Amino acid sequence: MKDRLAAGDDFAELAAEYSDDGSTADSQGDLGFINRGFFGESFENAAFSLKPGQVSDIVETENGLHLIKVTDLDIPPFEEMRDTLRQDVAMEKAGNAFNERAQRLIDESFAADDLASVADDLGLPLQQSDWVSRDGASGVLAEPGVMAAAFETDVLENGYNSEVIELDDQRRMVLRVTDHREATTLPLDEVREQVRSAVEQEKVKETLRERASEMAQALRNGDSLNLDWQQVDNVSRQQEVDVPQPILQQAFRLPRPEGSDPVYGQTAIPQGVALIALTSVEAGDASAEDQTDAFIVQMAERLRAQAAVQGLLETLKDEAEVERL
Repeated sequence: MKDRLAAGDDFAELAAEYSDDGSTADSQGDLGFINRGFFGESFENAAFSLKPGQVSDIVETENGLHLIKVTDLDIPPFEEMRDTLRQDVAMEKAGNAFNERAQRLIDESFAADDLASVADDLGLPLQQSDWVSRDGASGVLAEPGVMAAAFETDVLENGYNSEVIELDDQRRMVLRVTDHREATTLPLDEVREQVRSAVEQEKVKETLRERASEMAQALRNGDSLNLDWQQVDNVSRQQEVDVPQPILQQAFRLPRPEGSDPVYGQTAIPQGVALIALTSVEAGDASAEDQTDAFIVQMAERLRAQAAVQGLLETLKDEAEVERL
């Protein structure tokens, strides 16, 4: 094929004749516009080194041997990209400034004997909490990873500053334990109201569960109860419905009704306890499985597209030359 190209044969016709790629052979080898991050390093390095009209040398990948011809470059006019580029530059500057301050926070907090001096030097807010327990934190202390850092040996017992904790893309945090005490049983007078409230709530839940069991048994015995039933039809596991998850999960655990008699069950919900009457079960719809398969394919295509875009961004970062003014 390479010799015939050198002799002047048309690339598209040769691709249709020789290509083993069933997805592109019928379109004369046309891949459309491509981005980095999808076709492999050797293929992409060759493709992105060509100018329109040029043909590569033979490129070997795990999928075989390739000849690549660039027919066009998809480069939008600068005026169309001006606002996007301006926003990208602003975001890049903001990201650089954030990363610089985050690195300073890492460097200074690692060597400091306190956090007040670090906060003053970097112009960051310094907050102090009251006593907290490992399982009783709230606010920012309850975010993932924070209390784990607070209870590390170097932080809790040796008095060091923690490592910088990444709360999210825009927030970093360092904590220091100023004092701690071993877990202890608090005097009853201090926790009397909390204990009373907890006991009352548990008693209420227990009473509701017992009452729900009695009502479910009465329904199974054929008794008529004046209940405000909320009916939901044609519910599936995958379908999004306005039904609390505990009710939906319990409904699918109940046995299949036999005849016209419902199967009764119960489950706890945030508002109390819910009674469930399961009246019928139908076989799954094959079309729903097809929809699930279609959804999986769609998500796979989306992930592939995201990978391509991410690959392009990484390439631009690695290869771009940026001059700071």
